[in-house]
Amino acid sequence: MQKFENVDILAALEQIMRQHTAFFQSDFDIDKDIIRRDAASDQAADKTLLWMSRPSGTYCFRERDVFLKGTRQHNTWKYYGEQSRNKILAYAVELTGTQDGTIRGNLYELDYQQHFRRVVEAAQPVSANRLFYEHGTRDIPEGQRFDGSPDRVLGNFLHYEAQPHDPAVLQEALRQEQHSRGRAVPGDFKAHVTALHDSRIETEARRIVDSLKDLSAPNSPNKTHFMVEISPHFAAIASTKDNDRLFAMLPYKSLCFTGMKDRHGIYAVINKDERRDVRIRRPRPSIRKQLTDSKQAAIPKKTAARTKKNELEV
Repeated sequence: MQKFENVDILAALEQIMRQHTAFFQSDFDIDKDIIRRDAASDQAADKTLLWMSRPSGTYCFRERDVFLKGTRQHNTWKYYGEQSRNKILAYAVELTGTQDGTIRGNLYELDYQQHFRRVVEAAQPVSANRLFYEHGTRDIPEGQRFDGSPDRVLGNFLHYEAQPHDPAVLQEALRQEQHSRGRAVPGDFKAHVTALHDSRIETEARRIVDSLKDLSAPNSPNKTHFMVEISPHFAAIASTKDNDRLFAMLPYKSLCFTGMKDRHGIYAVINKDERRDVRIRRPRPSIRKQLTDSKQAAIPKKTAARTKKNELEV
């Protein structure tokens, strides 16, 4: 997993979201409000967030809340690991400050499947809910119902926060997460987004090839062709160039992308006589890139002086 230090948090997350979230992109507007609010907060617990991008929507939660059993944040983070087969892109977000009007911080790439299992194992029970009002707070036992009504003494209700049964144990779990993130490898964020983009196209190509292999008989309306629908999630965010690259990776001579009468979506269609026991085509590097790489390889490299600290700007 990689880390990306001192990035424009909102711009970086939006780039990731646009590579993976096809529907309900407006969820990210809610995320931006959460991040702006927490960036302005003076509370340490508001500075570390967990963010996920799904094919249909995004979520942004405080890390501490995800590690508290029974909270909405914990249940949501756990749900997509246990119940969904969709690929999830997940990141830890550390808010470090504001610079020239942008919210700065560090992003840590997470293996979502591994991370949600750690959440399940390390999450702590909740003993109470703390209700915040204009002029103070009060705690009520976990499970006791409450609403957003004003308090006669404390004023208007603002928000609530689950409280752990043992705060020290929760803090240790969060410290372990911070320590784990510290071992992440510094990465180039632009290269990371490019890799997400390339992976999206290759994953769709593999899915289509595998699906065509699995068909036992031609399944077009007139039974003369094999066909597989291009994923709606892929189609929703694919550019013309993305579709061209997808087409080039599919190894069929008779291939065409087309709509179907009385059906929604776009389909990859091949003749029934086309071989289907084939693999995707790997894109060939351009001649210009090969020549450039050859020239660079031929130039003697100077030995870099050793330094005590090597920094990578993102």
